[in-house]
Amino acid sequence: MTNQIELIITIAILLAECGLFALFYYRSKQPPDPLKPRILNYGLIMVMMSLVLLATLAHIVTLVTGSQVQPRRRRGM
Repeated sequence: MTNQIELIITIAILLAECGLFALFYYRSKQPPDPLKPRILNYGLIMVMMSLVLLATLAHIVTLVTGSQVQPRRRRGM
């Protein structure tokens, strides 16, 4: 039961992150206005949001499979 609630909350957060990513994408494609300089670098924010999206997706995989995502290690180390 608790795992289902965590999954629902994580999916809701993922949808909110996707919405923010779409908003930043929309704002980055707007033509520049010389009278209103852009304070935020939307391209950089989109890169950071993609990293957060990947981390959230890894968390969803962890919740669905029940095992933690492990990095691959080279043999001999």
